[in-house]
Order: sequence, then structure tokens, then C-alpha cells
Amino acid sequence: MAYDDDRLLTSDQLAEFRQCSRSKVEKERLAGEGPPFIKDGFSVRYRLGDYRQWVANQRRFTSTSELEAA
Repeated sequence: MAYDDDRLLTSDQLAEFRQCSRSKVEKERLAGEGPPFIKDGFSVRYRLGDYRQWVANQRRFTSTSELEAA
């Protein structure tokens, strides 16, 4: 599947893409834990390529016990 990495997504679109709630996206942004974002005035946008890179850089776990030890 081809992606346009320069495509800008709203918080709602990113939440739909990630299959999570908009609230989760916003809480991660406020805590500095989510993907990089762009602020344009009052608008927040996420570059698809930045999101894909953020996912690629996330630590991967093989079990829940490994996650609890991290």
C-alpha cells in the first residue's frame, strides 16, 4: 500500500488511522508521548510520514511481562 508521507492528518483522522480515540491522541500530545505534530495557528496536524516513523521507533515487546519490567 502506498502512502503520501506529506499528507497532513487532523487529530480525528489520526485517531481513525490508529483505531483509537481522539482523546488518546490528544492526551499523548499533551504528555509529549505521541507522534510529532505541526501547529498552524489553532490547528494541530500530524504528518503521516512522521507518524509512520514514530511507530517504527516504538519499542516492541514480546510479552506483557517484558512490558512490565521496562
